[in-house]
Amino acid sequence: MKNLVEYKIKNLNREKLFAQILEISIIKNINTTDTELSFCVEAKKAKKVENLLNKKQISIISKRQKGVFRFLKSGILRLGVILPIFIFFALALVCNFFVFQFDIVGNSLVQDDEIVQVLKQNNYLGITPKSKIKVFELETELQKIDKVSFASVILRGNTIVINIKEKVYNSEYEDKDGFKPLLSEFNGVITDMAIIQGTPLVKAGQTVKVGQALVAPYVIDTNGQKLNIKPMADIKADVFFTCSKTFSDTKIDYVDTGNIQKFKTISLFNMNIFSNEQQSSFETYRTETKKEFLVNNSLLPIVITYTTHYQQEQVITKNYFEANKQSLIDECGKIARQNIKDYEIIKEEYYNVESNVGLNIVTYTVVVNKSIC
Repeated sequence: MKNLVEYKIKNLNREKLFAQILEISIIKNINTTDTELSFCVEAKKAKKVENLLNKKQISIISKRQKGVFRFLKSGILRLGVILPIFIFFALALVCNFFVFQFDIVGNSLVQDDEIVQVLKQNNYLGITPKSKIKVFELETELQKIDKVSFASVILRGNTIVINIKEKVYNSEYEDKDGFKPLLSEFNGVITDMAIIQGTPLVKAGQTVKVGQALVAPYVIDTNGQKLNIKPMADIKADVFFTCSKTFSDTKIDYVDTGNIQKFKTISLFNMNIFSNEQQSSFETYRTETKKEFLVNNSLLPIVITYTTHYQQEQVITKNYFEANKQSLIDECGKIARQNIKDYEIIKEEYYNVESNVGLNIVTYTVVVNKSIC
C-alpha cells in the first residue's frame, strides 16, 4: 500500500491541470462532481503538487494522508491514547491490594503520635499489603493505650481507618458512687438559692451559664470528713430570652443572566484522568456540580463530574428601615417568647435598636425569673 495524499479542489479544466501534475507525480483515484474534483498523488511528491496548485491559485478544499503512512499514524495515535489508559487501570488494580495511608478519628485525649507508634511497631507505616494487616491484633494493641476504651480498624480502599473511643472520666465535682452535681439548665443571673442538701458552688447575684455546676454532691461534716450525698436545691435566676434581627438599608440580590459555561472532569480514585475545566470568564457566577459513575464497579470507580457556571449580575434595591421597624420588633418579640412556658410570668421585656453605616440591629429581650435546676 503506497503512501498517498488526497487533494480535493474546486472543479475546473482538469485535463490541462492533470497534464502538469503528471510531470511531477502519478495520479490515482480520480473522482469528480459538478463542483469538486478529488485525486491522489504520491506522498513524497505532494509538496511539489501543492506548490503547483498554489501557483495557479487553485483553492484546496481538503487534504489528507492515505495508505501506510495514514495507517501507522492512526495506529500510533490510538496506541498513545490506549496504552497510558491501560497502564493506569493496571496500576489502579494492583494498588487496590495495598494501603498507603491511615486516618484516625474519634480521639481528643489520645495523641496521634501514640497511635502512630503502635502502627510503627507493627510495620504498618508506608506501603503495606492488605494481606499482612492483622486487624484483630492491631485493635488489641490499640486498646492497650491509656485512655482508650475501644478501638476499631477498617480497611477502606487504600486507607487504614482507626476509630478510637476514649474512656470517660468523672468531672471535678462528680462522685464515683453515682451522685452528680446539679447543673444549670439556662444562662442567667441567680436571684434566690434554697439549698436542701449538698455544697453550693455559686451564690446570689452571680451570672451562670448552661451546664455550669451549681451544687456539688457532697457535704463536709463536723469532723471535716467529706460525705457523698445526692444534691438537692431550688435555685432561681433571671433568665434572658433574646432575639436579634439585622436590617440593611440596601438589599443586594444576584440574578442569573442566562449565560452559562459547562465543563467535564473524569476521575478514578480521586485522580483526574481528563478535564476541560478552566477558570470561568464570568466575573460573578454561581456553580452547580453533578457527579455520575461511568462504571458501577468498586474496583474501577470512574466518576464524571459535570460543572456548570451560571453568570449572575448584581441588583441593588433600596430599603427603608422606619417602614419596617415595627414589624421587625414584633417578629423578634415573638421569637424571644417562644421558649417561655404558659405558666411562667414575664418579669420585664424591652427592645433596643442600633444603627451603624447602613445597618440596623433590633434586639428584643424578655426576662423571666424561673428555676434553673
